[in-house]
Amino acid sequence: MKILYIILFIISPLTAFCQTVTGNVQDQEGKPLAGITVSVKDTKIATATNEKGQFRLVVEDPAAVIRFTSENMETHEIRLAGQKALTVVLKQKTNSLDEVHIIAYGTSTQRNTVGSITKVSGADISAQPVTNPLAGLEGRVPGMVVSSTSGIPGASFTLQIRGQNAVNPSLSGNIVAPLSQPLFIIDGVPYAPQNGNINQFPSLASPGSNNVYNNKYGGISPFDGINPSDIESVEVLRDADATAIYGSRGGNGVIIITTKKGQAGKTQFNLNIVDGESVVGHTMPMMNTSQYLAMRKQAFANDGLTPNNIQYDQAYAPDLTLFDTTRNTDWKKYFFGNTAHNLNVNSSLSGGTANTQFRLGAGFNRDTYIFPGDYADSRASFSANVHHISDNKRLTVDFTATYSYEKNNSSGNPNLLLAYTLEPDYPSLLDSKGNLVWNYNGVPLDGAPGGWNALSYLKELYTIQNTSLNSNLLIGYKIIDGLTFRTSLGYSTYNSQEYYGDPVAAQNPEYSPVASTRFGNNNFMTWILEPQLEYKRTFKKASFNLLIGGTIQKNTNYQTETDGSGYVNDVLIQSISGSPVQYATDSYSEYKYIAAFGRFNFKWDGKYIVDITGNRDGSSRFGPNKQFGNFGSVGGAWLFNEENFFKNKFSFITYGKLRVSYGITGSDQIANYQFLSRWNPTTYNYGGNIGYTPQNLYNPDFSWATTRKLEFGLELGFVQDRILLNSTWYRNRSGNQLVTYNLPAQTGFSSVLENENAVVQNTGFEFTLQSTILKTKALTWTSAFNITFPKNKLLSFPGLAESSYSTTYRIGQPISIVNVYRYAGVNPGTGYFQFYNASGQITEDPVQRGGGSLNDQNYAVNLDPKFYGGWQNSFSYKQFQLNIFLEYRKQTGVNYLQSVYSYLPGNEFNQPVALLNAWSKPGQVTNFEMLSSQYSQAANEANYFLQSSGIYSDASYLRLKTLSFSYSLPQPVVKKLNLQNIRFYVSAQNLFTITNYKGNDPETQNFYGVPPLKTIVCGLQLTF
Repeated sequence: MKILYIILFIISPLTAFCQTVTGNVQDQEGKPLAGITVSVKDTKIATATNEKGQFRLVVEDPAAVIRFTSENMETHEIRLAGQKALTVVLKQKTNSLDEVHIIAYGTSTQRNTVGSITKVSGADISAQPVTNPLAGLEGRVPGMVVSSTSGIPGASFTLQIRGQNAVNPSLSGNIVAPLSQPLFIIDGVPYAPQNGNINQFPSLASPGSNNVYNNKYGGISPFDGINPSDIESVEVLRDADATAIYGSRGGNGVIIITTKKGQAGKTQFNLNIVDGESVVGHTMPMMNTSQYLAMRKQAFANDGLTPNNIQYDQAYAPDLTLFDTTRNTDWKKYFFGNTAHNLNVNSSLSGGTANTQFRLGAGFNRDTYIFPGDYADSRASFSANVHHISDNKRLTVDFTATYSYEKNNSSGNPNLLLAYTLEPDYPSLLDSKGNLVWNYNGVPLDGAPGGWNALSYLKELYTIQNTSLNSNLLIGYKIIDGLTFRTSLGYSTYNSQEYYGDPVAAQNPEYSPVASTRFGNNNFMTWILEPQLEYKRTFKKASFNLLIGGTIQKNTNYQTETDGSGYVNDVLIQSISGSPVQYATDSYSEYKYIAAFGRFNFKWDGKYIVDITGNRDGSSRFGPNKQFGNFGSVGGAWLFNEENFFKNKFSFITYGKLRVSYGITGSDQIANYQFLSRWNPTTYNYGGNIGYTPQNLYNPDFSWATTRKLEFGLELGFVQDRILLNSTWYRNRSGNQLVTYNLPAQTGFSSVLENENAVVQNTGFEFTLQSTILKTKALTWTSAFNITFPKNKLLSFPGLAESSYSTTYRIGQPISIVNVYRYAGVNPGTGYFQFYNASGQITEDPVQRGGGSLNDQNYAVNLDPKFYGGWQNSFSYKQFQLNIFLEYRKQTGVNYLQSVYSYLPGNEFNQPVALLNAWSKPGQVTNFEMLSSQYSQAANEANYFLQSSGIYSDASYLRLKTLSFSYSLPQPVVKKLNLQNIRFYVSAQNLFTITNYKGNDPETQNFYGVPPLKTIVCGLQLTF
């Protein structure tokens, strides 16, 4: 007993000065916070909260200060003063490093992310007067190039993340994501049409295959059916760590679009009304009548001909001998100089309780055309979202749906885009009664492109109607603390109905016109099922997250077309049953994808992060023994600013992270059914019977292409993270390429699909700089800058010299190069174009006599951008807000001469004023070949010129992409009106462009197309 008393006597002083402190840590919504570091300030005594936000800490000093720290919550300190039980509420950090990012099957923050992810907020997109959300991404994401194909409402956009991986992108066939385009996911569901063109017939937004007036990527965009006002954020995932969990679907990057959700609290109604106008910006001036006539006379003089009014004679020139040469019409202004009207109305109702939140949204948009006529692109949209969590916090249910209806009516005759090449003295296109004019003083008017009346499109009918539905149901259940099972069920469908009618009234009556129609349907569908099991645990300094799951996905595309002709009356042409001659075709394709995936995330002491991801993918596009592939990634990050030695020596750096990732992704981006032996009925019969023709042979041996991705990143923060720098180096190597190998026609097949041991490498540097330059109580100035330096190279292609691609690609060069003749200017003596031949000699015939081939095209033009990016500055002063966004790009592109010399200058087409400097006499130094009214040697040289470096030039630009200014009424005034917010704003898009580009616009690079329009809108936003 004496020994017991002695022990108690010894430890009694210690117990007198020690106490156990317990408590709960939660956020402002009352949710428990796990993994919060709880420590005694200025000591090494520390612990961490468990899954319920609880902690237990032994403290020696009853007056000690307890410190609560976390990466994404604000630091909080409490002096005990004898307290033994604490309830602590932490606030979310407002630093952009801790802003929530949507990642694959979850969320994260920039601070905790190993991968390369860029977030574009819905506020940044909605601040721009755009109706297509892809337009709001231009210049805002490092490593991603976004380009408009036309300024026409509904036109498509092209996107590419970190360069082109595929050697032969045209092999994609009937799939909808050519040219290495990324995977698009909306609220967890792959968007059914992705970013493919959804129209089947030529239209103003998709002129067809004639590259004179068509950007080859042009079409009608399915994303025009997505309302930007419904978008909460867009996350762009680029590297292996961020995308690998999507398997082969994410090989070209992933774009996640998340729509807005409801928030708990008072029910709010938001109304936003926008009205504005759009016009064509600066374009190259065309010749007036006196200039045009001088050009035409010079062309005839060069040919040694005298213009006359004798039809079918080689010197026939009605524009010089018959038309009123005192007439001067600016046809570009007539057809492209109108003002388009923009109307956009959006509303939403949101609110809910702590358990259930909802949001309902509705919108209407109408954009008219700049052309004469009543044409418009209209969209009505609806969105709904419901989130519910049970009282015991175990069951969660999220339902999201977006629906839109879009109608675009324009002209089905894309030749309208050539209308401003009409002669400036061309007669009126309409008579006094509004009828189309086909003759002038008894002479047929055939000077218009194709011998048609340029206003005949007013009589034609073209309509495309699109409906889009994207929905997702996500059900989750917490089995035990830390273990959650959830299932995502998604359905996306996009249906397009297209009609084109060419009535007799729109055609020249002298050519026995026949009315015809085309009816088309193009339907896309995707459904997806993704069960997942997630386990999270936190042990003091360690925390981990384990996610395993699977994907079952099915895509279908069904197209039909029914053509009719021979209508007895134009009033019947909108009905196929009124056509005596009918022809129908259809096509159907189906794609199935299955995958098992897993991701393990481990964090230690808030400093070290490891990500491991694995996938086993199955695709229906490969043969029986090649359908499955294994892919994955590993990544790590070190937050070195959390190290004590670093804090002591480099205190001015408040955030620092090194990250690295490496992974292998696959690709099955080929047409469906290529491994099967397929046959089609012949279009012609033999002996009264219809036979079959083979489409491709049984070919089960090709398999997955692969891309190996390596990335290093350094992220730094200065001045309490008011300045954030993110620098990234990446290297993607794509091998085992899926290539369409061209075959001689005598084999019975024009090509065969195979794997080629060619390797394409994309490397680059990406830099972003975010800063809060000024922050006071009244004035704030923030800036965000990004720039990318990409480089693409064909590393290897065994047997390239003997292959059908020997004239297309070069080892060590980008795969986007164009092999052309090297242009050497105009011969001052003859007036013809000159070129360098394969031997380096200047000649008017670049193909060497006696053995010339395409191999004589010895000059490579690189069409990849050298660098690109954007710069945004935001200023706020009290109730005023000003946003300025600049986009820039350094690149080489196609100039206007490609279009001009596709129609020989000197013929009956108007030309840019610049061609007044065309060669006209020996000794003249100029860059324009002699004019000619005949297809003679000048035409031959022009053909060589179209295959030369002369049609390529600098297409770099700096564009004021967005300028917006807003004013919010003071709260006292708003409250008197029983409102929560009133905001007035003005926004402008594409205000001006600084460029040396030879043409109308360096982005679209299409002389006969419509450049991005200059738009100015005014808006009113009310919140009730």
